[in-house]
Amino acid sequence: MELDVDELQDRLRRILEHLGSPRDVATEVSLHLVSAEQSGHASHGVLRMPQYVREIGEGSIDPAGRPTVVRRSGAATVLDAHHGFGHFSAAIAVDIAARSAREHGVATVAIRDATHIGRLGEYAERLAAGGLVSIIVAAAAGPGIGSMAPFGSSTGLPFLNTNPWAMGYPGADAPIIFDAAMSVIPEGKVHAALARGEDVPEGALLDRHGAPSMSPQDFLDGGTLTPLGGLGAGHKGYGLALSAALLGGLAHADAAAPQLNGLAQVRRADEGGRRTGGVTIIALDVSAFSDRGAEYAERTTRLSDAIRVDGALVPGDVERAARRRADGTVTLPLETHRALEALERGSDPSTSTSEETS
Repeated sequence: MELDVDELQDRLRRILEHLGSPRDVATEVSLHLVSAEQSGHASHGVLRMPQYVREIGEGSIDPAGRPTVVRRSGAATVLDAHHGFGHFSAAIAVDIAARSAREHGVATVAIRDATHIGRLGEYAERLAAGGLVSIIVAAAAGPGIGSMAPFGSSTGLPFLNTNPWAMGYPGADAPIIFDAAMSVIPEGKVHAALARGEDVPEGALLDRHGAPSMSPQDFLDGGTLTPLGGLGAGHKGYGLALSAALLGGLAHADAAAPQLNGLAQVRRADEGGRRTGGVTIIALDVSAFSDRGAEYAERTTRLSDAIRVDGALVPGDVERAARRRADGTVTLPLETHRALEALERGSDPSTSTSEETS
């Protein structure tokens, strides 16, 4: 189902406003979802809407919530998102980080009580467009959290979210943007595969008995994702996922009971203080490191061009190519479009059929 970008964004915005979001919040969320679709990441696009609507109904998301600054010390800022839409709180955090980095050379903004913030690469792209290097994590860890077990776990029980890292580097032509979950595939890719009626890649998940599987349904029936590196080198993805949770945990350094990314598991009591995580955005102003800051961006572009000589891609190329191909449109699977139509009617999207086409 091919849709005009402006039409789709307007439809999403109207749904969000009907659910109680102010126009600026609804606009930011709809912009982010459409951008994810155009960038080739349907896992962070429109198919997330039923999840958000469900979480609003459960009280996990406050559709009118706005972030507030609860602590500021030099170049460090802590935001409380008050369980509002994570996309909006992250956009506010990016603006704060950019201003602070230009003042101090480097800035860090940590966000507590945030819900799902969407595709991290979106925020790295925004910072790179302003000439800023960035490191961004959105992560959680602790018993019963997320969809990934620690590498080598004897129980195979969830302990980690997929805990993505994003890093952005400004270029004279185009930035380098790395954005990846610390699992073989992110959880959203499982749901996207299910919506398309496809299998996931081999080695991406285990069923509830700990056996390798390629069926998205096995994950939904109690399976877990495998850490980046798989069965042979999963300690690397596990270590990076845990590191992301600890870095994100700066947001809750003084919080007795962290509330992490809208996860149902962490809305319950945190016995023994064994959970951590949050969103942390670090921005660095290149001009603070050199009087010839523009040379950094030019060097990034020359490096990128050298990589592409033999046909290799630079991180961020895939998303830029997808946006060029989209050319002002978004193609939704029929199942996702039916869910969108159900939301517009005020119906439960789970009652739509599972038939799907592109």
